[in-house]
Amino acid sequence: MIIKFLQLTLLLFAFLSCTKQSSPQDLEANFKNPPIDAKPKTWMHAMSGNMSKEGLTKDLEAIEEVGLGGVLLFNVSANIPAGKVVYNSLEHHKMIKHAAEECERLGLTFGFHNCDGWSSSGGPWITPENSMKMLVYSETIVKGGASLELQLEQPFTRRDFYKDVAVLAYPSLASEKEDFNNKPIITSSDPNFKANLITDNNSLTESEIKGENPWVQFDFGKPYTIQSFFMEVKDRWGSAELLTSDDGVNFTLVKDLFKHKTVHHRLDFFDHFEPVTARYFRINLSRVTMIREVDLMATYTIGNLMPRIGLNRIDDDKLSNIGNPKDEMIIDPKSIINLSNYMDTKGRLKTTLPKGDYTIMRFGYTTNGLENAPSSVEGRGLECDKFSKEAIKSHYDAFITKAVQNLKGVKSMQYIEIDSYEMAMQNWTDNLDSIFTAKKGYDLVKFLPLFTGRFVESANVSNAVLGDFREVTCDLTTENYYGYFSELCHQDGLKTYFEPYGDGLINELDVAKMADINMGEFWPDRKVKMIGAAVSGSRIFGKNVVSAEAFTSIPKNNWKAHPGMAKTIGDSAWVQGINQFMLHRFAHQSNTHVKPGMTLDKWGFHFDRTNTWWFNAGEAWFKYMARGSYMLRQGVPVSDLLIFIGEGSPNAPFYRDDFEPNIPNETNFDNVNSDVLINGITIKENQLVLKNGATYKILVLKNCEKLSLKVIEKIHEIALAGVPIVGLESIEPSGYLVSETLKSTFEKLVSEVKSQPKTYVNFNWSHIFAENNITIDLDFIERNDMIYTHRKDVDTDIYFFYNRDKSVSTFECVFNIDGKIPELWNPVTGETKKLGQFTHKNGKTKAWINLEGEESVFVVFRESSKEINYVSLENGPKDKNTEFLLNEKNQLELVAKENGAYLVTFKSGEKMELDLKDMAQPYNINGSWEVEFLKDNDFEATLPFDELTDWKDHFNENIKYYSGTAIYRKTFNFDTKKTGKTERYILDLGKVSIAAEVILNGKNLGVLWIAPFIIDITKELKQGENTLEIKVTNQWTNHLIGDERFSATDGYDKTAISMPDWYINNETMPKSKRTTFTTAQFYNKNSRLLSAGLLGPVQIKNERMMLLKKQID
Repeated sequence: MIIKFLQLTLLLFAFLSCTKQSSPQDLEANFKNPPIDAKPKTWMHAMSGNMSKEGLTKDLEAIEEVGLGGVLLFNVSANIPAGKVVYNSLEHHKMIKHAAEECERLGLTFGFHNCDGWSSSGGPWITPENSMKMLVYSETIVKGGASLELQLEQPFTRRDFYKDVAVLAYPSLASEKEDFNNKPIITSSDPNFKANLITDNNSLTESEIKGENPWVQFDFGKPYTIQSFFMEVKDRWGSAELLTSDDGVNFTLVKDLFKHKTVHHRLDFFDHFEPVTARYFRINLSRVTMIREVDLMATYTIGNLMPRIGLNRIDDDKLSNIGNPKDEMIIDPKSIINLSNYMDTKGRLKTTLPKGDYTIMRFGYTTNGLENAPSSVEGRGLECDKFSKEAIKSHYDAFITKAVQNLKGVKSMQYIEIDSYEMAMQNWTDNLDSIFTAKKGYDLVKFLPLFTGRFVESANVSNAVLGDFREVTCDLTTENYYGYFSELCHQDGLKTYFEPYGDGLINELDVAKMADINMGEFWPDRKVKMIGAAVSGSRIFGKNVVSAEAFTSIPKNNWKAHPGMAKTIGDSAWVQGINQFMLHRFAHQSNTHVKPGMTLDKWGFHFDRTNTWWFNAGEAWFKYMARGSYMLRQGVPVSDLLIFIGEGSPNAPFYRDDFEPNIPNETNFDNVNSDVLINGITIKENQLVLKNGATYKILVLKNCEKLSLKVIEKIHEIALAGVPIVGLESIEPSGYLVSETLKSTFEKLVSEVKSQPKTYVNFNWSHIFAENNITIDLDFIERNDMIYTHRKDVDTDIYFFYNRDKSVSTFECVFNIDGKIPELWNPVTGETKKLGQFTHKNGKTKAWINLEGEESVFVVFRESSKEINYVSLENGPKDKNTEFLLNEKNQLELVAKENGAYLVTFKSGEKMELDLKDMAQPYNINGSWEVEFLKDNDFEATLPFDELTDWKDHFNENIKYYSGTAIYRKTFNFDTKKTGKTERYILDLGKVSIAAEVILNGKNLGVLWIAPFIIDITKELKQGENTLEIKVTNQWTNHLIGDERFSATDGYDKTAISMPDWYINNETMPKSKRTTFTTAQFYNKNSRLLSAGLLGPVQIKNERMMLLKKQID
């Protein structure tokens, strides 16, 4: 059985959907015609100051016309020449106000990103004092035993901003003295390489090494032993390897060097290893590289140093072992002397040290120099300090307050966004040492040598202190950046959108608490791995709307992308918990005369009003999105597992494949942080219950080797209540300050948890589920690749899944639901139908569900099946051409697509023989078609097509390179008497590239935008003569390729400072053979053309509908 599914008054914050129960009637009515708050929204990118009121009006009208619900405005400068609107100028604020007022007129919501660019929060108003900061140091070795007076080198400084933190001294390690006294001779494969610049302790100086297979060599003049390596480069993708040699000719590989990104477009290679002795050391680089600093060290340093000290993000659970230093590589904390009071403001140190060699370290902090990006010159400046409320306030007031005051009384203005964290790290702020002491109860200063890579006291102590440090700094980011930003927005009556993830020092679920609406992110060409924080963070904190930056695309998709190719990407996000799409992206078209026009450079899915499919397939797809989003906000999610992600910082949610074995696809889960675990969970009937009513049957522990006492107390409570706990291995108290009393209490609690019969160490899912009678919520028999989502709203259960295959598939589904009729709701058409063939057994419902390739379905259970004499699943036909449905009176009907003989067995045991013989074969609509090409698409003609032909193969180059909509017309005679007892007629267009709008006998039947291109024409089809009109649309690609045959005369130069005057002044493009204009070039004249047009075969197919008599009345 193939299942064929067949002005606003704006209230402030109406975009926040509630979880109020819907009646069955409301649920179905709102599914067919979703409310405004269910509609997708879009990011609108205004590029490089190219803005106009005329363009904004036209854009926003087009956005409203196709059924989007709102916009979030970005100003971005990325490889596009400038327009005339300067960021944060009076004219800019006028543009923002115009956009907001137009949104109010059109019934759209409005908001904007908090700064120029998309990452993260900064601008020219941020001073170095209010910027992101990093700890820096300088060091030297001196001899003690006498009065000492010396000038300490000021540590590395940016923007002339530096403040001291402390000066420390300790007896020098033997390896430090080796490093201090042995300086190698440096050569390279590039004769122009300036080796002196990579050993000057200054990251602002650099030298580029060019050529094929570049290398840098270090000659110590004698055998020398090293155990650590550091290199800083200006690069994103390069790699490096370390080699040794005794003769400078023959080299042996030591290892590939560990790398990590510390700031935007910068890699640090920081690694330690077993001692390696050689005269020559060589670094082989994978590509031309700009090198800033290199250091080969005899001292054994901390592993994964940069992420451990907060200058790079590696999640706590993925940090490698800190290392196994020998005693001679560890600083005794009792030997550390604080000399801070002996240095004056100019860095002159006067003191007396005991006899011996001493390492003196001067610690301070500077700005990390990071700026918001990609931004305009006028909107670019330092990123604000993420640990400081004062810095956040200075940023907020400089732009947002100004914009909000300008928008007073404009009700569409509702939200501000902070995009994903892409500005790398900071690890210091004013008085951080005092803040740390207040939060953790001990002095951080004596442990500052950890930040240079040295071990203090022991490896375990070093690890514990740095863990405490990352926890404090993550908390500061959560509270003072995200939390305070939301507080400021709320004071202005606004809500916040946050993307609570990225490469910053953040605990993602903690950040999710601070947002009004969380956003994930998914790309068509990447595995979905950036939605976990938004989904779980929203669920555990009771935020019903879970948004996503949707369909963000790489350049290869460009203008080729269309709704049909992207649908299942969105479906995949839906089954993982997203229920609002924030489209990426809509480019503001400031010039209203060109097409396809402005782009976000080469990035993003082209959700543009200038796109060929915007007003047809686009509108239909957006309706699909709204239907799905509405359904996926009903009730609460149903999941079996609650994963506690541990307390180590930084942390993030886990995914199925983070476990071994993987969490089965048929088992759903959420992640939880310590806040909700301790404060937001109650235990009822051996289940964990959130405040919103969502329940979980098992607590899973991941990254829980070190926990706080409060957390283990909660886990103890959960275990003693009989809730299964999985993943409990060895657990120790977290942090540096652990008293013997705390340790004893902790160990007792852990022992009692381990002794419970439902506590498990390994993730043996099948064994755990069986032992605890946990049944699969939705089992796809013989299909372990399927994933789904399930929502429950009081007495209504809603499942959603989609066919991952491109061909028709039959799914044998077993739902953990009993006594209710399964209904199939089609989000493409809005059609709902009740299945008449299923089985209830052992508290479950089994049904066969046939889905076309990439088709999706909501399966809804809301109505009792007690009085229904449905067809037994075991004995009825399992046939894609036959299905049994229940009509509005719950009477059984057979829908057959072809002749056949069947024996039907009912639930009651009664049997019925069916013999269908009189159904006609499909009717082929053959012969010539009249095809009209439209002037708006640069070719006006009406031509006969003797047969359906692909436009790209047409001899007429105007058709070959045509992009847009063409109208196919045909008149045909149809004799209903020859089709037998047919109750339904289906028009099948065959192959279409890419979308078709069908009009039969003057009646518009809608747009078909995804295969199969079929539609019910029963009501419109007439006996005798019929007039068929099909409006077929393809992509921009072919036209853009065609225009590449001609020289450009538009004056556009991507490298220019400004856009051409005609573009800025909103005038038409200079006349030439080219009729298109776009700011990103994806094609040349030899690029491959795409299939286009109506290709058929076009047929009318018959369906027979029979009311079955043998059933309970």
